[in-house]
Amino acid sequence: MADRPFRLSIIDYLNAAPLNHGFKHGLGWEHFHLKFHFPSVCATQLRAGEVDAGIISSIEYLRIPDLRIVPGLCIASPKRVRSVVILSKVPPEQIRTLALDTSSRTSVVLGQLLLRERYGVTPALTDMGPDLPAMLEAHDAALMIGDAAMRAPKQGLFVLDLAEEWHAWTGLPFVFALWLVRDDAPELPVPGGVAPFFHKSLEIGQAQLPAIVEEARQTIGWTKLELTEYLTENISYTLGEAEQKSLGLFYEKAVRHGFAPELKPLRFL
Repeated sequence: MADRPFRLSIIDYLNAAPLNHGFKHGLGWEHFHLKFHFPSVCATQLRAGEVDAGIISSIEYLRIPDLRIVPGLCIASPKRVRSVVILSKVPPEQIRTLALDTSSRTSVVLGQLLLRERYGVTPALTDMGPDLPAMLEAHDAALMIGDAAMRAPKQGLFVLDLAEEWHAWTGLPFVFALWLVRDDAPELPVPGGVAPFFHKSLEIGQAQLPAIVEEARQTIGWTKLELTEYLTENISYTLGEAEQKSLGLFYEKAVRHGFAPELKPLRFL
């Protein structure tokens, strides 16, 4: 056994459910200690060394030192994501004030990049909890992510799907999150170390997709078909060549706009 358990940060958003499923259902229980958080808290805990790995907003790879990426895995959207949106009372080029869902960090950067570079606006920002009526009461638009964005009523609003906007702009998928592991994480005393567990957890999750969909149907209110489509078409879990190219482009733009200190090469486990 390692000297201490491998502390794993888990996000309870639907888009992460297949990646987490194996861990939540006992995979490697003798090695892992699970902690459940919002994405932004996962990043804070990883930086502080309070967890050893987590599914972390992709922008945080540039901000937190001494991390490695689990190869081959991510949360990406090939084209349209449906759960990361700017909901606006005015056309995008007229947005002057924007309320930001404080749960995410990558989406907040992506939303601002798109508004600045694609629509030529730099709105005044306010951090808020994900409550759409409250956000829109005093702002032109609201950026929302995750399950709250999926549930939000969109009638009468301009909807900017951030992955769709990125794809229209660059022709690439967008990578929202990565499994990131600290350099000082404990070594697991098993062949291949920790990396195969991440892949196995997803494999278990994908085999249990109907159960994940059924659970989500009760909380999100979408139909089984919509939820299945979301998890199989809107979200992709493969970190391939196009995804790595997209990360490089996103990182370059983020650094140029001052959202991260400097570029660094992708380092893998």
